[in-house]
Amino acid sequence: MMAQTEINQRNIPGLNALIRSLVEQETLGHPFWVGGTVTRRFNSDAGHLYFDLLDEDYSIGCMIRASVKNNLTFEISTGMDLEVYGCIRVYERKADVQIEVEQVRLIETQQKLVDTNLLNRLAQEGLWPREKKPMPKVIRKIGLVTSKQSDALHDFEDTYRSEGGTAAVKLSDVRLQGEPAPQVIADAIKRLGKSGDVDVIVLTRGGGRSADLAVFDSLLIAEAICSCHVPVITGIGHQRDHTLADEVSDYKAITPTAVASFLARIKPPEEIKPIAASNNRMLYAAIGIIVIAIVIIFLLLTNHI
Repeated sequence: MMAQTEINQRNIPGLNALIRSLVEQETLGHPFWVGGTVTRRFNSDAGHLYFDLLDEDYSIGCMIRASVKNNLTFEISTGMDLEVYGCIRVYERKADVQIEVEQVRLIETQQKLVDTNLLNRLAQEGLWPREKKPMPKVIRKIGLVTSKQSDALHDFEDTYRSEGGTAAVKLSDVRLQGEPAPQVIADAIKRLGKSGDVDVIVLTRGGGRSADLAVFDSLLIAEAICSCHVPVITGIGHQRDHTLADEVSDYKAITPTAVASFLARIKPPEEIKPIAASNNRMLYAAIGIIVIAIVIIFLLLTNHI
């Protein structure tokens, strides 16, 4: 019995190496396309992009090297429906399986059409069609309408800060589903719009069932958005989701993460001026050093030192 046990004994490094060998000998050199919804997206310090592709209750990790990511014509964000092309690779230390992605393409999904009866109701109230308000050139404070317990809040804040966003965020904690939700959300938008304290309002939540997202087809929310004097941006659900709130908003992003990325690119001018001033000071200092060096060399050559 002891001899049999010793024969079957393995160590973890050897086992992981075996797993890698078995998997990669079947897949390397045989790339394939596979599609799903992007979740758990993050960038490594080396600039590589990691995310999971989700299909129903099944998921697989993906990795896009920085050289490939930098050549993409669009930014990958949580909630996007994608197809990726690549081979299975195994990270030997942890025996983690992932797809090393070579190409990416968006999955064209047919969006749900907004009920025209609702738009007609808004038209009767003189709220639709409406001219979309432009985004402000400076954003110092963002009004964020979502639940403090939602994944959308964490996705938004994490992405906004990690991509260099510096504006303050004022959270208006609301219910995102259930009978009271439309009125609570509409009141939050109105309150932020009248406060004079925010430059833009973001209404966001993560993906869910159609019944959960139906809240955002409410006329109460649409009326609040159309009447708001502050630009309203929506980031509701996933790429394939489209609600009445999205239709009437000033700007629609496909996910909470995409909203954050969009806003992070709008920088207050005071962030730029100190950098320019610092650069000027460095330039003047460098010129001064060069002038002093030239004077010293001249004096040396003329035997004055």
